[in-house]
Amino acid sequence: MSVYLFSMDASPALSFADDRSAKAVAVLGLEALKSHRPERRDLSYIDLRGLDVEAGRKAVQTLRRRCSGSSWGVFDPEGTVADPAALFFAGASDYIGPAVIRAGVDAARFKAALASTRRRDSTAEGEAEAGSLAAAGCADGAPEGGFGGWKAIRPGSSYPFCFVYATASSQANLKTSLGEAGYVAFRDRLRHIMQQGLAEADALLWMETDSSVLYLVPPYAANASAAIEFCLRTLLGAPLIGYERLCLPFPLDFTFAIHSGTTEFEPPGKTGTIVSEAVNFSYHLGVKRAEPGRVTISADAAGLAVPGRFSDLFVPAGSFEGRSILHSRRFWA
Repeated sequence: MSVYLFSMDASPALSFADDRSAKAVAVLGLEALKSHRPERRDLSYIDLRGLDVEAGRKAVQTLRRRCSGSSWGVFDPEGTVADPAALFFAGASDYIGPAVIRAGVDAARFKAALASTRRRDSTAEGEAEAGSLAAAGCADGAPEGGFGGWKAIRPGSSYPFCFVYATASSQANLKTSLGEAGYVAFRDRLRHIMQQGLAEADALLWMETDSSVLYLVPPYAANASAAIEFCLRTLLGAPLIGYERLCLPFPLDFTFAIHSGTTEFEPPGKTGTIVSEAVNFSYHLGVKRAEPGRVTISADAAGLAVPGRFSDLFVPAGSFEGRSILHSRRFWA
């Protein structure tokens, strides 16, 4: 096992680990992260000191990509991360904040971080029905299907996609409570949040009604997993999103439904003539079966969209229109 720390500071290991374990830590500059290729049993950390919020977010994303087959964590001595739990949703194995640093970081900490990754992976493999459904689907997790990217896609041709249905709701009638102008502003803010959050999934806002949206996500495991991660993080952060980012005076909830299938493609705004079983099922799943505060996902999409680290967050929910489905566990009562 090797431990790596990427930092702007030349000597962060003094506060990163105790005298014995610090000797086993390789401290590298941030520029070395781009060529980082850790082994499976290695553990890599990013030091957030000296980075603003946006730079820190990009650094964490880069570390996550470079460590797709190994364990990684965040070193945050100044406590700048507002929501450490979100890091674990993104796949982190460890978060070292101010309190942990004061208590001291030793070699046992690193071993525990690696052990948690192994337990998470083995739990995903051994989960009962939910794990089995999540493991279903294509063996390589990335069906090609002729999709070559948004620039290469041709209107009138059919392609496989992952469909993400989303809507927001509250105990109050949004239109009545906000008024017409307020509701339009709310929809614009919500669309911006969705576009930002689904950027990593390379999602396309394809269809939009007065109360819901349907995104197309490329049919690859990395894209689908990024989409479902956004959905879970949105559900987890729903209270703050409603009050702080959408400026609402009352609580807000979100409903997500995810399916995968094949449909004819037409550009946004020109989809009125499309007749598609996959699109119809995605809307029906979102409108008729999905529940506020949850992600509802078809078994068709589970094997592509639910990575092993998230499989224990989903439970079987019976069937809908002849397809097995799963619900995400609730974060809020």
